Amino acid sequence: MDYNLALSAILVIFTFCFMMLLYFSWQNRETPISISYGLGVVAATLYTFGYAFQLVSTSIEQMLFWIQIQYLGISFGPFIWVIMILQFTGNQRILTKKNIALLAIGPLYTLSAHFSNEWHHLFYESMGLDYSQGFPLLFLDRGPLFYLHICYVYSYYLLGICLLIHMYIKSNRERKKHVALMMIGSLLVFGFPFIHSMGIIKIPIDISPFGLVFSSLFYLWGISQFNMLKLSPLAMKKVFKSINDAVIIFDIDDTLKSYNKSANLLFEPLPNKKLIGNFASQVLAHYPSLMELIENKQEIDSLTIQSMQLGENYYRVHFSFIDGRNNKPVGKMLILHDITESIQYEKSLLQQSKQYEYLAHHDILTGTYNRTYFEKEVKRKLAQSREKDGALMICDLNFFKAINDVYGHLIGDNVLIFTANCWHENLPKPHILARLGGDEFVMFFEQIESKEKFLKQINEARNTFKVDLYKQDNIEIEVAPSIGIAFTDEDGTDYEHLYHTCDVRMYEDKKNIKEQYLIQTNEE
Repeated sequence: MDYNLALSAILVIFTFCFMMLLYFSWQNRETPISISYGLGVVAATLYTFGYAFQLVSTSIEQMLFWIQIQYLGISFGPFIWVIMILQFTGNQRILTKKNIALLAIGPLYTLSAHFSNEWHHLFYESMGLDYSQGFPLLFLDRGPLFYLHICYVYSYYLLGICLLIHMYIKSNRERKKHVALMMIGSLLVFGFPFIHSMGIIKIPIDISPFGLVFSSLFYLWGISQFNMLKLSPLAMKKVFKSINDAVIIFDIDDTLKSYNKSANLLFEPLPNKKLIGNFASQVLAHYPSLMELIENKQEIDSLTIQSMQLGENYYRVHFSFIDGRNNKPVGKMLILHDITESIQYEKSLLQQSKQYEYLAHHDILTGTYNRTYFEKEVKRKLAQSREKDGALMICDLNFFKAINDVYGHLIGDNVLIFTANCWHENLPKPHILARLGGDEFVMFFEQIESKEKFLKQINEARNTFKVDLYKQDNIEIEVAPSIGIAFTDEDGTDYEHLYHTCDVRMYEDKKNIKEQYLIQTNEE
């Protein structure tokens, strides 16, 4: 067999390698980089397939036909490759319609310059057949437009390589392997055409398609070893259909691969909706707690479950690795179950519990403690403080019935609130203040400095009612409390006995106040 037939057969056989790569990219077609990668494979297939049949062609016309097939791939190959590199390095935000149109100038120039060559002969100035190898090879004398095409190809190549080098420097150790793999594969893709185009090594045949062959083998190895095209969206769809929770999937290098509709709520704060292919640090910039979970998780075989607040909602977050071939992790998955309603219900129960507890201990009208809580708390303190000098005081309001009869019960209630506030502000502290019911209040002082000082303080507090009158609209009311006091050092520490003593003394005080009121009335 002539070696041109052997070379042609090799290229045809390895075209199937490209078909395998195209199959992998089709499986992952929902991610932009897989689409650009698949288009790159199509371009490489046109090149190698066209050159395979050029090698076995016997006339210039046949060879020119297959060269035209090749240039469908040659023209757009660098353009597609640089788009893929931009996506791979996380710079897909650059791929605006305007920038894609500018990048498309290169391939459109090559395509038009090549296919219009017979009119201007500036891409190939002349051509002929060379039989020096024992079979016909097409000899092409390159013109100035061809070298402009070379400038286009390698300017795109330099742009992509610079992006890969920058990414390699910034990447972690695991991702450096993937970036290095991309750089080596790219060197094979563009290195062979450079050697052939510049005539660095005198080889009669075009070695560029064989560079693509080696590159395809290299990428196939990379896919099997490092899972470069990692996660199948078809498998993801099955997961998404079976779960209503938010699902977010990253590859092992923290690049977003996919997410379901429920996760859209999390991504609403992001102005850029083209999230696929972005790094987790960009996608989860608003949620540092999620980012910390992804970055710090090292135990591959374990499942992490945490509850956290993200924005206004609460979630139970499940984090786990996704295994690929040979049980190697190929991705990371977050499943977020919205527990906002449960949290709000728990808060409501807690709030209700606090309200019930408050109502159980407090008087609804005045906000002071109620009788039940007061008696329980004072009895507890009396049992603990037998050696301390304390005091119990009972108070009710004189002429309160007349206030209700003249001004109404609403004013009467407001007078009770006013009285409770005045006692609380002016009584010696610390104290426990409670409403017994009606117009009666009770106060307990666990420890007083001395009986004389305490009585002076109570008298001052009582006199404030003569100065600070209850006022509402055109109404002014002077509160006239009667009080009775019992002291633990004189009257004992039994609550019932103290209360009875206070009650007796309060009624003595009430009798004196009414007598004074009658005297004042008679004098007037």
